[in-house]
Amino acid sequence: MTTPEDRIRAAKAELDSVIDRAQQDLYRFQRRNEPSPEALRALQEAAARGDLGEDMRELARRIESGRDSWQAVFAGDSPNAALLRGHLERMAEENREAIATAVEEDESFDPFATSSDL
Repeated sequence: MTTPEDRIRAAKAELDSVIDRAQQDLYRFQRRNEPSPEALRALQEAAARGDLGEDMRELARRIESGRDSWQAVFAGDSPNAALLRGHLERMAEENREAIATAVEEDESFDPFATSSDL
């Protein structure tokens, strides 16, 4: 017969295992989705030229001066991450049809999924 302490130890061990797997999944996701140095350089150059709008040009200035980084902006850790919003909104608007088509064709997409389902 198992004691309450045994059940608690087993539950803690299972929880530790789940947390470890989740952390490993997060690390793998971050590695797979990290932009290459070449992609970051191209982004920096396009933003600095103003090709991506004034908000992105301002981000490029701050990044060039060392006051920020693209990684911090993309992660939402930068106080300047809001400057990215205008660019993302323009991109979403410009690509509205392609986005709608991609969502419609994605059989795994569930528009009613809750955050706990993801």
